[in-house]
Amino acid sequence: MKIAPLPHNEQERLAELKKYGILDTEPEAIFESMVQLAAYICKTPISAISLIDENRQWFKAIVGIDATETPRDVAFCAHAILQDEPMVIPDALLDERFHDNPLVTGGPEIRFYAGVPLVTPSGLHLGTLCVIDVEPRELSQEQIDAVKTLADSIMAHLDLRLSHKEIRKYVDDLQLSATIFDTASESIVVTDANNCFITVNPAFTATTGYSLDEVMGKTPSILSSGKQSKEFYEKMWNDLDTLGSWDGELWNKRKSGEDYAEWLSIKVVLNEDGSKRMYLAIFSDITERKQADEIIWKQANYDLLTKLPNRRLYSDRLEHEMKIAHRNGGSLALLFIDLDHFKQVNDTLGHDIGDLLLVRASERISKSVRESDTVARMGGDEFTAILPQIDSIENAYKIAETMVKKLAQPFDINGNIVTISASIGLAMYPNDAHNSKELLQRADKAMYEAKRHGRNRFCAYQQQGECI
Repeated sequence: MKIAPLPHNEQERLAELKKYGILDTEPEAIFESMVQLAAYICKTPISAISLIDENRQWFKAIVGIDATETPRDVAFCAHAILQDEPMVIPDALLDERFHDNPLVTGGPEIRFYAGVPLVTPSGLHLGTLCVIDVEPRELSQEQIDAVKTLADSIMAHLDLRLSHKEIRKYVDDLQLSATIFDTASESIVVTDANNCFITVNPAFTATTGYSLDEVMGKTPSILSSGKQSKEFYEKMWNDLDTLGSWDGELWNKRKSGEDYAEWLSIKVVLNEDGSKRMYLAIFSDITERKQADEIIWKQANYDLLTKLPNRRLYSDRLEHEMKIAHRNGGSLALLFIDLDHFKQVNDTLGHDIGDLLLVRASERISKSVRESDTVARMGGDEFTAILPQIDSIENAYKIAETMVKKLAQPFDINGNIVTISASIGLAMYPNDAHNSKELLQRADKAMYEAKRHGRNRFCAYQQQGECI
């Protein structure tokens, strides 16, 4: 086992890590959601935000394993922070640095590791965002790029918090430094004891579109987007009343009517007698980061070609709908749809025409179901449709029959008249199966019965092979 050498700037790196104040701190939802998203994107059972201290690896957030820290000399991340690019280990048993590492040969028997360095603006590596598996594997470039984007988001959030902390150092009993107040990139707001605006800085005007004259004497409720609940604000004010401060993320509205996301820190300033004097609020516009997170989520959950939910999101929705059906004593239907002779279209007209055909077919499938139903692409030319709250199997028949008829109609694909059909299998919960895996298997089996009976039809599992 090879122990990673110390970085050449180790003392400077440790000082920077200490400055962020994130070691040995309580769990935070924002970081836990980021490691969950990393594991979700890379389809790994374990993911962590790992910080390399003087003699240990400490986990700011971790999912998939119960751990707080490990010794630095066995930490994969101690090697990863020496790299400028992501470090990917497809199989640790084949890597001389790790093949006899106790984390590989004992618990948790790590075989795959990929770590993206968490880099400060000054170029110092604090740790990594890593994904781990107990089986050898590879990551696609798209998955690596998504984890890199998440790592950038983690550092952006940490830098934002550090920036807020540093700005507050210049506040002494609300005697704000005029230079910082006027030039800070963060928006600064001062309100009185009744939460009415007293003053704002130029960054506030640039972000919201409101000048000081427009907000003077009013409350910050003029910025409300309506996206936060009454309970959200009740908790905020309770924290301000009991703790004297509040930090969090919320959506507000600019003067133009456009919604924007912000990270907001509020501090209560007291008089000498302990009564409230003023509120100081500092916030930053994090809309672009939120949009980037949304793009990553969509890439992980939606098919890029048809824009339909992919297999992962299909599984989540099916489990959700089955729980509702079980709780309410209802039922649902699952359709498994396979396009007949699709391969011939690809072979004769090319993959570009085939891709367009998949898009058009997905549109017809979606138009055959109800608004409450979910259509997903499972891969290739296979689709599913989840039909919740189906009162009877006959209602599911009607939807499947409509789908068969729509897909049998000719498609005009860039002047090419293409005719295909579909074989559809239908299975009902709870009559045909009691879990999602079994339900999909039954629908798949019914689909093959439809093919066996000549295609261009649907077959229900509980009919024991009888197709329509």
